[in-house]
Amino acid sequence: LLDPERPIHLVLEEDNQLPDVVRLLWRTGFTGFGGYLAGGIGAWREAGHELAKIPQLSVHDLKEAKDITPLDVRKPDEWEGGHIPGATHAFLGELRDTMGDLDRSKTYATYCASGFRASIASSLLAANGFKKLRNVPGSWKAWTAAGYSQETPE
Repeated sequence: LLDPERPIHLVLEEDNQLPDVVRLLWRTGFTGFGGYLAGGIGAWREAGHELAKIPQLSVHDLKEAKDITPLDVRKPDEWEGGHIPGATHAFLGELRDTMGDLDRSKTYATYCASGFRASIASSLLAANGFKKLRNVPGSWKAWTAAGYSQETPE
């Protein structure tokens, strides 16, 4: 999801994490750094700067919602193994190229296996102008643990 041609700006929990994070990124070919947020997000918040937020939606609330479309961002084989009924599939690895196929008037609740990729997807969509977003913490694992029904492609 990172563009190796653009500089990376890091937000870390603690400044002492910087050398390890930079080393890991270098190992994967990302060498262009634009800087990092000294003091992390806590310093940003304490300085009174604005924070953007994407609302969280539990699997229980998602199950009851009538006007929210689940957006599954897992890999195709994960999707084919079962997904939330009524979901739309948009693999995170291709989302930059396929988000134009999504209906911007809909409210989407992003989910993946556990919630990590869903958070990335909702942030990516928000950065590209999507306004009606929710993120599902726990995602597919929470959905199945709750015993909710699932669909498989036909």
